Amino acid sequence: MSIRITPIKNGPLMLNAENEPFPVLRGLPGGDVQPGKEVYLCRCGESANKPYCDGSHSAAGYTGENLCDRDTVKDFAAPEITVFFNRAICSGAGECVRGLPKVFVSGVKDWVRPDQASASEVMEVVQRCPSGALTYSVNGEHVKRDVKDVSVRIVKDGPYEITGPVELDTETWSANASRTCFALCRCGKAKNAPFCDYSHGEQGWSDES
Repeated sequence: MSIRITPIKNGPLMLNAENEPFPVLRGLPGGDVQPGKEVYLCRCGESANKPYCDGSHSAAGYTGENLCDRDTVKDFAAPEITVFFNRAICSGAGECVRGLPKVFVSGVKDWVRPDQASASEVMEVVQRCPSGALTYSVNGEHVKRDVKDVSVRIVKDGPYEITGPVELDTETWSANASRTCFALCRCGKAKNAPFCDYSHGEQGWSDES
């Protein structure tokens, strides 16, 4: 793999590429940008030049230590499909709730109800999950997402959404986490660093912070 994201200890994310073009950074206020050299992306949430690092992590005393204590997977079974959910890597994007609200019911304990739609409908919506927090199995076989096109998207007031064959330099991967579809924290508040755990939404972080 020649596209790599390296979390610098207690600092930014370094995006680098070797022997192929850099991925386009999407979602920037001024429009998409394709860098020509390594890029340092803020993950402390304090930079005045978001999404780029400006050294604010040092003054803010940012630490990228992983303190996750809720890395558990819940399963929701139906006759043809079982849906799995790991709250520790959910970025709160809401693609599931908007896409199939009769199956993904916000605000209740048994919020995933795969028997309320066809297996194919549920699969299609789960495949949209930008963080990989939702996965599924069919006939007992876990289905992996195979995303071939690399994309780096900066979500307004939210995380970095990464898709495709990108090498992430981390020793810690949450249970069921996808290697080709994940969300990385950029608010500096996630306990499951370097991954987003929706702390930005729970704590009201924004790009103007």
